[in-house]
Amino acid sequence: MRMLSRVTNAFCVFDLFAGATALVGWPGGGTLVTGNAVQFDRPTWERNLASPNATGSYSVTGFDISQKWPSQKVDGWTLSVNVSSDLPDSQTIDSSNATGKTFTGTSIFLKGPESIQSAFANQSAVDETTWKICVAVIPNGPQEDASTTDNGTCGYLSSQCITDLQKAYADKFPGNTDCYGTPPSTPSSCGGSVNTANFEVQQFPLTSANGTEIYVTASSSHDAGDKTAWSNATRQAWPVLTLWGWNTRAKAPDGSSPTVQLSCVRAKTVEQGSESPSSGSTVRGSAAVALGLAASTAFYSWL
Repeated sequence: MRMLSRVTNAFCVFDLFAGATALVGWPGGGTLVTGNAVQFDRPTWERNLASPNATGSYSVTGFDISQKWPSQKVDGWTLSVNVSSDLPDSQTIDSSNATGKTFTGTSIFLKGPESIQSAFANQSAVDETTWKICVAVIPNGPQEDASTTDNGTCGYLSSQCITDLQKAYADKFPGNTDCYGTPPSTPSSCGGSVNTANFEVQQFPLTSANGTEIYVTASSSHDAGDKTAWSNATRQAWPVLTLWGWNTRAKAPDGSSPTVQLSCVRAKTVEQGSESPSSGSTVRGSAAVALGLAASTAFYSWL
């Protein structure tokens, strides 16, 4: 596990509140890249994912999408978060602009069980699937403290708000409707606790079920060893909406409704050898890559 002050490769993630601009980003498709990510190439980014400083992984309701829609629910789907700190700007694409500053980066993943990963390694399975999965990340979740129960259930939101968010998402992207477009309006039951205008929606490439990033963001640049951005990143809760729907090949009957789940994920587990940045985080013994929608006010689609 790398120390926070000894990161040798750049890993950056981006400002959630930049202006909404869709541009070509990294090759590969299916990842929402915001803010400073454009400064880094994808291989550099992914090399750093092998040794995050903090991780968090949460089970989500999922389906056997290797079978025709509708299929049975299956265990093994997860939403996960990686955080890496002190990523030097000397590793950006244009290293001539390096100033000795570093970044704190965050990546979010949706990952399927191994059987589904194997199934969708075959392009014919992608071409023939009857499923669609929509994902969205809401960027204005709270920063959690030590008293917060990290069970992925978005406890800071009322049960009515959660129900209404899930229904609004299902109503906005029903049936054969693709996952792109403006998000639904924020339900009144959520008050000011969430603002759906701050996210975009994307269709999840089923080949990304192997743990390819679906969303990445990063702090602004800071001095090496400055723990403010690190503390903020590991305390940050990320509300993620996952919609399990179908495409035209499914021939779904009228009145069918997609399944939607709202989860809140956080990189709550600090890896051994990384300093604990917040009292709300635990430390574990071995490094692990936490793999795990989504969207923000600014994004780049990896094509």
